[in-house]
Amino acid sequence: MSDCGDVKKVFVPTDTAPRAVDPSIPFTATPIAIEKIKHFIEADKKSIDTHGLKIRVVNDGCSGKSYDISLGLLSDAAAAGDKCFVFDNGATVIIEKLSYLFVIGSELDYVETLLMSGFQINNPNVKKQCSCGSSFSVK
Repeated sequence: MSDCGDVKKVFVPTDTAPRAVDPSIPFTATPIAIEKIKHFIEADKKSIDTHGLKIRVVNDGCSGKSYDISLGLLSDAAAAGDKCFVFDNGATVIIEKLSYLFVIGSELDYVETLLMSGFQINNPNVKKQCSCGSSFSVK
């Protein structure tokens, strides 16, 4: 059994086949993910005009990398040079500048099952995942 380190994230594994990275589509999100971003920002008594969902790729877990997802200030993202993707309802996904190359071509989704719910990143750059699905390595 492998050691997944201090991984505190939970991901729902996908059964989708890997897809080629399309550089003309740098990052997308499903309609449910976009609505959930807005929901979580408002539930935290923040505004979609000042906050977004921030995604970072960090060195963690047994496969080398994992996602860190939190709410972040748009002003901090602009000052840091992070990538921001604004969607139709005004919700913004912030991708940390150094993490962007790891998630280009990815799609953010929100999955609800009987056992869990949460954001999931369908990333075509992933070469392999650990058995628990919490960490990954890229091509």
